[in-house]
Amino acid sequence: MANLVEPAFRPILTDADNVHAVMMLGTTMHLIATAAATAGRYTVIEQVTPPGWGPPRHIHSREDEIIFILEGTYELHVGDERRTLSTGASAILPRHVPHGFRNVASAPSRLLCVIVPGGLDEYFLAVARCSPPPNPAQLVELARPFGLTLLPPGA
Repeated sequence: MANLVEPAFRPILTDADNVHAVMMLGTTMHLIATAAATAGRYTVIEQVTPPGWGPPRHIHSREDEIIFILEGTYELHVGDERRTLSTGASAILPRHVPHGFRNVASAPSRLLCVIVPGGLDEYFLAVARCSPPPNPAQLVELARPFGLTLLPPGA
């Protein structure tokens, strides 16, 4: 008889119309798997971004990130490199590497983001709960406890 190991978390099966969605600074985030649901192992988010939208360049001190473009076109700025990637392309971003992205399509675009380990979803939720939306200085302060450094424009 095989040894069965108890999983660290329960399987997650979610119908498309039952995914928790939040609006954050003009983008929609579908929280597919949160750190709370995965025992902190990872976070999975589908993000729908309007044309021209993108987060400020930033640096993760704790997480590695995988981005897969589901639909549309994004400009990625990773380290010193800028590249335009479209549907089906991906980026694997290790922690400590400055990066950012921007939807350069003329319509909303979608990407899937896997963040390992999990926990950054709590930052997104904290920002989404702010009313009115936080200014850039407040965003920097909200990011700090998550080991996330938001870089100034042009950095």
